[in-house]
Amino acid sequence: MPRHVDLEERGALITAACLRLLERDGLAALSVRNVADEAGIAAASLRRIFPTQDALREHCLTSIEERVTARLAALRSTGRALALDILSQVLPLDHERTAEILAQVQLGVLARTDENLARSARRLNDGVGRICEHAIDVMERAGAFRPDRDRTYEADRLHALVDGLAIQHTWDATARPAEQVLALVERHLDGLDDAQH
Repeated sequence: MPRHVDLEERGALITAACLRLLERDGLAALSVRNVADEAGIAAASLRRIFPTQDALREHCLTSIEERVTARLAALRSTGRALALDILSQVLPLDHERTAEILAQVQLGVLARTDENLARSARRLNDGVGRICEHAIDVMERAGAFRPDRDRTYEADRLHALVDGLAIQHTWDATARPAEQVLALVERHLDGLDDAQH
């Protein structure tokens, strides 16, 4: 058990180092040596876990997915509030989520020419799509989704909104504060709610 905890803690340390490097110095800085230095561990030790730069990049995307999944599992709200909380996990509302989005964007661009990384990037993007579908499901169960709306179309539209807000924030984090980002999504949800019309 202690070994498992140690590996888990080390994985979290490595992920945090990767995200800091990507946020501060960009994709070119994401090397095994730089991550080891940033995490305060020996490069040889890191290479045993991630022997290549590709493995490290894939770890970043997988870790983002795991972090979002853990936050979703911790949600305790219900109804329409839950739908907004679900979507909040993939919006740039704090430093942690902003760093994840920056990493996802940088690695996603690289994935266009790297088929191994592309699988992880597609899985992460598909996950955001499923989060949007889940938010629609939650609203429908809560009676907060207009019956004349097409669920698939609205989930796709929600996905486009979430991605658009995330991308805008990566270009200029000061353009729209977190409260405005959340307010835009909440207003969009209002448009799906029969009670609001």
